[in-house]
Amino acid sequence: MKMTLELGILIFVAQFIGYIIKGLVGFGNPLIANPVMAMRIDNKFITPGVLPVDTCVNIYMSVKNRKSFLPRLALPIAVCIMIGVVPGILFLKVGSPWIIKALLGVLIIGLGVEMLTRKRDQEITTKNNPVIMGLISVISGFLSGLFGINMLFLAYLERRVANRQQFRANVCFIFVFENVFRLIMYAINGMFSMFTVGITLLSIPAAVFGIMIGSRIDLRLNEKTANRLINAVFILGGVSILVKALIFKA
Repeated sequence: MKMTLELGILIFVAQFIGYIIKGLVGFGNPLIANPVMAMRIDNKFITPGVLPVDTCVNIYMSVKNRKSFLPRLALPIAVCIMIGVVPGILFLKVGSPWIIKALLGVLIIGLGVEMLTRKRDQEITTKNNPVIMGLISVISGFLSGLFGINMLFLAYLERRVANRQQFRANVCFIFVFENVFRLIMYAINGMFSMFTVGITLLSIPAAVFGIMIGSRIDLRLNEKTANRLINAVFILGGVSILVKALIFKA
């Protein structure tokens, strides 16, 4: 593909809006930006193109919120996700079954509704189950390798942290592990090109301004409103996945 002014504006605007959401809740920018860019650009260019910036942003947000980092919680999840990514990438070579993607969308919507209706003051006292954690994280990694969607572990993590700072810090730390691993895999498979470099360069200023605005808005949100926003983005992510699966079947 060839970079044009029209495509450049589309990429910048989509990424800018996506990173505002990222600055607010710590995730969700691909759910906003990628479907918009996919209207004109193939996903094989989008995913490797935005990944370098995503990696840098996640590193920045992890360092910024490092005081809220919980290594005993985040490290095992990150390792399990990386284990799941490998078979996901291998399975991708035989196709992308849209039925699995549709079921994933329904599952994420259901988890999001459960997150909205759950009483938060009873969550942190729940005993951590390493088997459930490991299974959810491996499946989340598998889906990331297969579809580029790494959301399933968020519902588990959200019920294990005390506030949005902890959620954001640990989500971004886990994403750093997964992002670096995928960067290596994409490089090995020759998925970077001049066009993906163009996407990366346009995404840099969009990320800087988007994160800046999102962080400023975040300062004005109370804990309850922020949690509702996290849950809303989670549900919208499930809807986006489901709609894309049913329309494109790919």
